[in-house]
Amino acid sequence: MTYCFHCGHLTAGAPLVCNRCGRSYDVRLCPRLHPNPRHAQVCSQCGSSELSTPQPKVSFWWRVGAFLIRALLGTLLALLSIFILLAAAVELLKRAEVQEALLVLGMLVVGLWVLWTRLPDWLREFIRRSMRKKERRNGR
Repeated sequence: MTYCFHCGHLTAGAPLVCNRCGRSYDVRLCPRLHPNPRHAQVCSQCGSSELSTPQPKVSFWWRVGAFLIRALLGTLLALLSIFILLAAAVELLKRAEVQEALLVLGMLVVGLWVLWTRLPDWLREFIRRSMRKKERRNGR
């Protein structure tokens, strides 16, 4: 998300210009979208004198503050999401049918691993090769 300091609009992604007011972010762009410094009068690559108007220059501390606020809000959102997921998992694990299903699934996985380790090497290699061939066929 990019914030325009001219109109106060947030634009998703990493755009070159603000979607609302059309000002460029910290550079001047020619019609071919070559980036130029804020003080440029002509494009350094194509020579065009039609350059975009950049958004107002903002102080370093304002940018640091904006970054810290975004980082704080992002961290808060991540922690809240983790808390909600953990609470849902705890509630699910309290149910007897979920516990039984997880126990059966775990026993099945352990049984399959034991079976896999007991297979002869030539049979395991044959199974691996056949799985790779199947993946190649499906990938085409």
